[in-house]
Amino acid sequence: MQSSEIDLKELIGILRRQSRLILITFFVFLIPAVLYLMLATPMYRATALISIDAGGSNLLDPGSIENSQSAILNSRVDGEVEVLRAEATVMAVVQAGDLISDPEFGPRLGLTEKITIALGMESAGDTLRQAVGLRPADPPSSERLVSNTVQKLSGATEIRRRGLTYLISVGVRSESPQRAADIANLYVATYIDRQVLTKSASIIAARDVLRSQTETARIELARLEDALNSFIDDNLARLEAESNNESISALRRQLEAAQSSKVESVSVLAASREAAARNDWASAAVTLGDAALEQLANEREALARRLSGETAGSQTAIDLQNALSDLDRSLGARLAEAQTSVEGELSALTQSETLAREQLREALLQSNMSSTVIADLFNLQQSASIARNQYQQLLARVQDLNALANVQIADARVVSEALPPTSPASPNKRLIIIMALTAALAMGVTLAFLNEYYIGGVTSTAQLANVIQARIPVAIPALPSSANERIPADEIMVSPLSQYSEGFRKLRLAVDTNLHQSLSERGVSEAERRKARVVLICSALPGEGKTTTAIALARTYAVSGQRTLLIDCDLRKPSVENYFKLPHQDGLIDYLTSQKPDADLVVTPVLDQLSNLEVITAGSRSTQPTDQLVNSPRFASLLEVVREAFDVIVIDSPPLLPVVDTRYLAQMADIAVLIVRFSNTTQGEVRDAAHQMQDALRPGVRMLGVLNRQTERRGKRGYYNGAYSGYYGDSTT
Repeated sequence: MQSSEIDLKELIGILRRQSRLILITFFVFLIPAVLYLMLATPMYRATALISIDAGGSNLLDPGSIENSQSAILNSRVDGEVEVLRAEATVMAVVQAGDLISDPEFGPRLGLTEKITIALGMESAGDTLRQAVGLRPADPPSSERLVSNTVQKLSGATEIRRRGLTYLISVGVRSESPQRAADIANLYVATYIDRQVLTKSASIIAARDVLRSQTETARIELARLEDALNSFIDDNLARLEAESNNESISALRRQLEAAQSSKVESVSVLAASREAAARNDWASAAVTLGDAALEQLANEREALARRLSGETAGSQTAIDLQNALSDLDRSLGARLAEAQTSVEGELSALTQSETLAREQLREALLQSNMSSTVIADLFNLQQSASIARNQYQQLLARVQDLNALANVQIADARVVSEALPPTSPASPNKRLIIIMALTAALAMGVTLAFLNEYYIGGVTSTAQLANVIQARIPVAIPALPSSANERIPADEIMVSPLSQYSEGFRKLRLAVDTNLHQSLSERGVSEAERRKARVVLICSALPGEGKTTTAIALARTYAVSGQRTLLIDCDLRKPSVENYFKLPHQDGLIDYLTSQKPDADLVVTPVLDQLSNLEVITAGSRSTQPTDQLVNSPRFASLLEVVREAFDVIVIDSPPLLPVVDTRYLAQMADIAVLIVRFSNTTQGEVRDAAHQMQDALRPGVRMLGVLNRQTERRGKRGYYNGAYSGYYGDSTT
């Protein structure tokens, strides 16, 4: 099978094993979201739209906005956003709408006050204070009540700039649709009124400071500038006809064309920016008339449709998402390039308009008109020029302030009044449900993998190698479903060519290889090497497949032609006899606890019916601590005798963590094999068992790890509560 198929199976297996945790996490996240949607009060949001004259409403120079820098204009719009958010503006709205008495925004009793009033205890607090010599608590002041209302209105109001345009939206949330629209409209109206008052007050104050010294000069300069501009603007058509000069007509048409083209360019640029702000690439491409941008927008739309049809988290979805991100960057770059081109055109139009005005004035002065008109025009222009040079910026400012003080208008206007919304803005049920489902599923899967790889059991040979810091020769595969009714160890004889049997042959090869290397490193004599090799099979806990592995490995050795002996040293809870379905007879425990002299003792191995394997069963259950038995001279003597008669001795030992017997057996082993059941034993338990085994082994003796993927016939809880207790239980039971 391909590695990708194996990874997919493992992934599905992890999710199946952790399905309970995933479901619990899923509902933990989903239920609060559903309860919130059921209990939350629907809130409606009405939005009013205002436009800011970023250059200022200067009636004396309506075209002054054209000469302003973009950064300054943007700063002005951003500043107006902050003015709208200011507490003083909110306070003015509260006063204008009398929101202190409003049932939604005005002061309301809290839960404690409601309970106190319901119980008739509203005066109990003051009575208690008087009893201890304190004065009654002061009632809330009017300033505090207004402040609470201001905070509520600020929290219910959203003010933001629409992209890079000069439009600002003022949105208000309320429990009532009509109330939300009324307050939003009141908000913008109050803001505009305050803006007019503020501008007027500041201009009047500045004008009064300068008027005492420059009144005469200001009036003269204002008169001359107004006269020059009015003369040209009011008499342009008559002057053009009187001069009969084609250049003046051409300049007039050039000026009007530049103004018209400029308005169109500004509209295109604003529309494209607004479309880009809402990621509407197709509309931006059509507005700008850019074929390359339109093609990229079509490609993105096709890619997004493909992505919506893929499973979230899959490799294809990730690849499509990455491609979509790259395409978004390309779209942004192309859009910026197209907008830069439009901005260049807009700049050229501005320059053309300015140049046309200057050329028009020069052409009028040089045209063939009556001497009276030429004299009037020249005198007005010369006088204004002299006034500007003489008084420079100070007198120009005085004139502007004087004019603006008399005819001040707001720099903002309402372009769209707020209307009562037809549907609530919050809670957004669809968004909340999608977010809750996504978060629940993501957190469930995350916790599942954390539990699988870090909190729960061992799931891979690489993970096991990191935990026990030892060689991992093989992972014993799970039996196919057709073999579930057989004893796993019988698979070695019944299906010798199966993947399960091949796994044990790999284990046998790894044991032989490491034994040979270990004996060479330890410098064991040739005579000692001719004795049987003692292979200790151990595990951290019961139920990890230790006995099954011992039998299967021993059978593998026996089938290969080697004289093999299996000894059941799990004296606390013998199980080898049950595996082979042997009638009860005296075994190792009876041999070790017998009162007969050593010369009269005999322990008879039992021959396996499926192989040439010989087995020494545990026999009767021990009535004394078994660690004394496996650490006794009699057991050591027995082991020395059988080592002379066999080639391989496989010892099935008790689990390491419940009892101490295995640590004594480890001192007699030539190699140890630690069995760990897949996703069953926690990493801490495996690590503790490995440390105990490595500490007990003789110097130079190696330990191997084996990951047992065989499905456990009974749950781990049963081993803890049943089999585990058997190692500690009363010997008489």
